[in-house]
Amino acid sequence: YKFMNQNAKRSLLTRFCGLYSVKIANVEGNSSDEEEKYFLVMNSVFPPEASQFISERFDLKGSTVGRECSEEEKQAKGSHAVLKDVDILKKVEVLRSISPTFALPDCGICIGPSAKAALLSQLRRDLALLVECSVMDYSLLVGVVNMDVIDGDSTKTSTKNEIDKLLRASKTMNKSRTLQTLNALSRPLQELGAPAMTICKAAYNGVQTTLSTVLTLPFPYYGADKCGVDGGYFSIMRGRRLGKRAVYYMGVIDFLQPWTTQKVLENQLKGVLGYNRSAISCVHPKDYAERFINFMDK
Repeated sequence: YKFMNQNAKRSLLTRFCGLYSVKIANVEGNSSDEEEKYFLVMNSVFPPEASQFISERFDLKGSTVGRECSEEEKQAKGSHAVLKDVDILKKVEVLRSISPTFALPDCGICIGPSAKAALLSQLRRDLALLVECSVMDYSLLVGVVNMDVIDGDSTKTSTKNEIDKLLRASKTMNKSRTLQTLNALSRPLQELGAPAMTICKAAYNGVQTTLSTVLTLPFPYYGADKCGVDGGYFSIMRGRRLGKRAVYYMGVIDFLQPWTTQKVLENQLKGVLGYNRSAISCVHPKDYAERFINFMDK
């Protein structure tokens, strides 16, 4: 309570709306056999209309063991498939292999250096609370909106298609650079010879960009204007993804798993089975938080 009083407007921790119980009566009406179920209601990281415009979803923990979306899920769900840590690392490797000019932030989640510093600062505060509560196994849920896409059908374009385009583009990179150089050299002559056309073109591009931003602007955080629950300053962030304008929906979820004796034994057993104990999901809360923040800081 004290933490949220100080960090409510910036924390990425998912907001809990309530804890409820439901008693399920026996089919024969015997009240002594009633079964009581408990459930939590949480605020959604994504708005209900997310399927219409979110093109990528990531569930990131900082762990690399068993943290990859199956090909079957990718094919079955398309842009609705939830990608994981290994998936985004592999995409970075593919893009870097295509062209060394791709910087790591441009390949991954790019929100700019100042926004990244502020986000990591708040994440460290959130994780300090989770370490104090001795919980682990949480993740950062991220939804990516491609702001340069207006056509509704095109919003389902997957990152795989983006990589395919980059692969094709890399084959004509040298030719493209030559054309860009010639175009840059001839631009001053074009502006001197046809100033009216240049002004009109600049105005058209400005209007197109403005309309694109307005028409593809994601819905506000679900429930913010109805129940007073807000996901915080970092719940929606602007940035770039694969060179295109993007909006990111973010939130830390699933942070109710305590570090129990069962989890300690799971960690030890996976180590005996040959897994890298520092890379598996089940590690001590302090180690989990440190690995989590280091992964997000890449």
